[in-house]
Amino acid sequence: MQVLVRPEQSASLETRQSTNLSKPGTDVWQRLQAGLEQWFQATAAFLNCLASGRRIPTEIERLLSPHQQQQLHEWRRRYCLHSHRPVTWAWPAAVDVQLHVDGSLQIMDCDFSVPSGLDRLCSSGIHSASETRALILNQLFGCGQNPWSGRRAVLLDPDSTGTSRRSNEFLSWLLDVPLVTATELAIDRNELLLQTGRSHQPVDVIIRRVDDDLLDPNCGRPDSLTGVPGIVRHWQEGKVSILNPPGTGLLRHRSMLSLIPECIRIFHAQQPLLDLVPTLSLERAEVRAGVFRDADHYAIRPDDPLHPARPWFGGSTDSGSLDVLRQRVEMSPARWVARPLQLENSGRTSLRLFGTLQHSFRLLPAALMRPCEPDGGAATLINSDTRMAVVWQESGL
Repeated sequence: MQVLVRPEQSASLETRQSTNLSKPGTDVWQRLQAGLEQWFQATAAFLNCLASGRRIPTEIERLLSPHQQQQLHEWRRRYCLHSHRPVTWAWPAAVDVQLHVDGSLQIMDCDFSVPSGLDRLCSSGIHSASETRALILNQLFGCGQNPWSGRRAVLLDPDSTGTSRRSNEFLSWLLDVPLVTATELAIDRNELLLQTGRSHQPVDVIIRRVDDDLLDPNCGRPDSLTGVPGIVRHWQEGKVSILNPPGTGLLRHRSMLSLIPECIRIFHAQQPLLDLVPTLSLERAEVRAGVFRDADHYAIRPDDPLHPARPWFGGSTDSGSLDVLRQRVEMSPARWVARPLQLENSGRTSLRLFGTLQHSFRLLPAALMRPCEPDGGAATLINSDTRMAVVWQESGL
């Protein structure tokens, strides 16, 4: 099985050609398929446990910090289901994996909430628009496997601009659903309605591109102008499907992601096939003291990958910058994590992969490939990274 690397934009081809990136071979794809299936299944089991109100297993509960306990308590207050029913938690989700030159893999970040970058899999001059659409739909979602099965679906856009808008327009085209904003949706007489001209049409499924906190001003931030009032309660009562469901942003937090290996052991009685990159929450004072004492050997990042703060890399800035960072961390220590810096290695590669878990797990046989930062993470948000290449398995064509 060969690997094809496709340039996404000719303007950045020279940059990518000059970058020595490790490319996944057959064995790597096989391990990604098996390992990420574990992660998706364990994530769904954990979220089902939370949403159903069941007690968290003791082996997982003992790993929780005070801040994590508070997060889970707040999660249940907001998102517990009012009726027991199956929930599709990942349709789709994105995972960032670090590939080393020796073929070893480490999971860096996951986004089961509002994953980005799927639109960047489109390569210019390789497929027609219809071929590209069919390829992604069949490989990632399966022919006829969309979760709404003929019901009316819309894609909820936060009235975005720039790269985010283009990404959401791509998803609207890919899934063949209309792109709408919150001003076009309303719950009236216990029914979610889409206003189209002078008429109102019922909506059964929302594919949302709005973060958890902004999705419903009655549930998250009351000042949200991009959410639909009452939509979370409507979902809790089973009157509308939301993809991906409210609350999936919980596992975007790096400290919370550290629970998933134990979830694999407890919920599925298996050992994780993929390692998670070592991640230290800075919530505890003794951990913070150790990290800042040995700061040259760590990268310090926000716990939430979408936080706008830039990561700090040990040995790359002056002591004054470190003092400023320490002050910021001390204000909200649970919002920061540290990761050990890795040995210099120009061949390390960051892979953004996409998978779904509905009736079964499906991994798209393609990845967005870009250079790693010193701690193994990526430098910039996927939609603005100009050093990126697209790599496909030949069998995925």
